[in-house]
Amino acid sequence: MDLKGAMWMQRSLGESVSLVHLMENGDVFAGGWDGRLVRWDEEGNTLWSSQTNDRISALAIHEDRVVITSGLHLVALSLTSGEEQWSVALEGSADDVRWWKGNIIAVSSVYDIEHNDFIESAVWMFSPAGEQQWVERMDERPWALIEADGHLLAGLGRPRCGWIDLSGAPPFSHTKPPTSFPITCGISGRENLLFGQTDGSVVTPFGGVLATESGSIEALTCLPMGFAASTDEGHLTVRTERGELVWESKGDAISTHCEAFEKDETTLLWVARAQGLVSELSVSSSDSGEVLARGGFDLIRCIQGTAKRCVIGCENGDVLVWDRELFMRRLDQDEPQHEEPHDERKSALQAKLRALRQ
Repeated sequence: MDLKGAMWMQRSLGESVSLVHLMENGDVFAGGWDGRLVRWDEEGNTLWSSQTNDRISALAIHEDRVVITSGLHLVALSLTSGEEQWSVALEGSADDVRWWKGNIIAVSSVYDIEHNDFIESAVWMFSPAGEQQWVERMDERPWALIEADGHLLAGLGRPRCGWIDLSGAPPFSHTKPPTSFPITCGISGRENLLFGQTDGSVVTPFGGVLATESGSIEALTCLPMGFAASTDEGHLTVRTERGELVWESKGDAISTHCEAFEKDETTLLWVARAQGLVSELSVSSSDSGEVLARGGFDLIRCIQGTAKRCVIGCENGDVLVWDRELFMRRLDQDEPQHEEPHDERKSALQAKLRALRQ
């Protein structure tokens, strides 16, 4: 099936998309490289648009507030209106943010061009009002934050590698990795709590090395049976929770992947592979690897999926959404009919034409 014919909604952020986020109610957020953040409701209507200082790299929502990382700043916005409530400058780039036990945990890092490496990082805690509670500086960059059994863990780069427990105030306890290589990414979901390393190891904080892949781990996705891992060389593997190989595929570099929807009691794995300035997005059965749908798009920068929806953000500013009901209806048809995605600009024009007729 051609994925373009099954799209539910298409929007344009007006700048390269750096982040997408789906709320449980179906609302969509998209953040850009120039600092724009837009929220659309579950019907595709624009609720608000907010302009911040710089590239948006992370977003966390709690109650009536959304907190984002924007360039050097941590910015809090009203969830209902997008109005800025406060902004705090961190040291270096603001990389990640999480709500944790009613407060805000943020990560920042300083990159040195001459050394071609990160020379200092910091973990910060702020109150909901933006008041700094503490800051812990370190030589390593925290590359991934994951929640594990009531603990918030940060996977580290060199020199220490391994992970630290951010659940309480500093100093933080440090755990050495099973292999002495930097953490590159992490994921928590279902029963899986995983870190990926530069040597290809996929490790769990409580059970050592689950698998060793052919290259540095770039991204991880939790699945009902286990997990999917992709490397910097375009090698994708799907494994059981014990690390046993189920299926694999090789090809162009993988920019991102996620789990979204379920068919015949099997979840679907969405994988974006970069081909120059464009991407191929494929949807496969997570159990067998059978490709059910694919499509070509502008270069895909980010993706997120839930049981009901999947959203991607592209280099050209496109924000594209698939809804499970429409996707499955198209998939079940022998020859899917193309349905135009819900276009906000077209809808506004049609409304004006109706008003002129009255």
